[in-house]
Amino acid sequence: MKLGITCNYLWSGPPIAKIAKKIEDLGFESMWMGEHPIIPVSAANAERYGVPLPPNYRHMPDPFTSMAAAAAVTSKIRFGTNVCVVPQHDPITLAKTIATLDQVSDGRFIFGFGTGWIEEEPEVFGYPFNKRLGITLDYMRAMQALWTEDEASYSGEYVSFPPVLCNPKPVQKPHVPLLVGSGNDKTDNTAILKRVARIGDGWLPSFLSPAQMTEQLGQLRGFCAEQGRDYEALDISLIVPAISFGVGPLPPWGANAYDDLEPVNPQELLAEYQEAGVGRILIGLPDLEDDSAFDLLEEVAAGMGVT
Repeated sequence: MKLGITCNYLWSGPPIAKIAKKIEDLGFESMWMGEHPIIPVSAANAERYGVPLPPNYRHMPDPFTSMAAAAAVTSKIRFGTNVCVVPQHDPITLAKTIATLDQVSDGRFIFGFGTGWIEEEPEVFGYPFNKRLGITLDYMRAMQALWTEDEASYSGEYVSFPPVLCNPKPVQKPHVPLLVGSGNDKTDNTAILKRVARIGDGWLPSFLSPAQMTEQLGQLRGFCAEQGRDYEALDISLIVPAISFGVGPLPPWGANAYDDLEPVNPQELLAEYQEAGVGRILIGLPDLEDDSAFDLLEEVAAGMGVT
């Protein structure tokens, strides 16, 4: 089982390069970052599934700049987005940014992509909230052309361009791995699973139990067969809060969500996820706000049996 770390790496917290080096030295396989380029003031009280918007969502640094800095001081860990909100970017410049990061990191980048959930954000970026999925898929097809064609052109509903030269290309071929970053334990994931089977190199949901993953990966296997896709080639990753494994402190936003947790053996739970078909667990940590982050990483590594 591959183990990665994900959390909010605050711009005001410890330097991202030092955190990345610590994560690598402790033996974790990967480091993951989300993004919200802005938070509209009107969305300050937004909620998702009854959970208020975490305060530090207002203090998320740019993931691509951060991961480039982290890549410069590491040699083994992989870097991923969980997730990049694709419709909030220009697809041409995003394609170049990702390809450059893949070059800088020597092929260590994984692109988890999504559509965004805060309804007030799209207006700031000039698109309707109800069009975010169509825009995302259109942009993804355009970026794949830019990554794989010497003289790329594209004609879509939301983006079009004539033949262009866009370099560098990603180190990884045909392009960086594309993980559909969507799905959780509170939604019907059928449409998401079909999307993974059509266009994804993998799936990155969150908070699903081993039993739920077993059931849903069975569905995904069937959808892949319908599409003529090799299910076994997919990267199946899952975000699970560290507290679910009984390691690390309770995140401040999870005071009610985890009241009913029972003690578990981390290695037994990891084995259950592996049996279900999960290849990578992203261990969700509380926000890294100060130098206590390094002690927390050591605590989690020891509790998960990484070191």
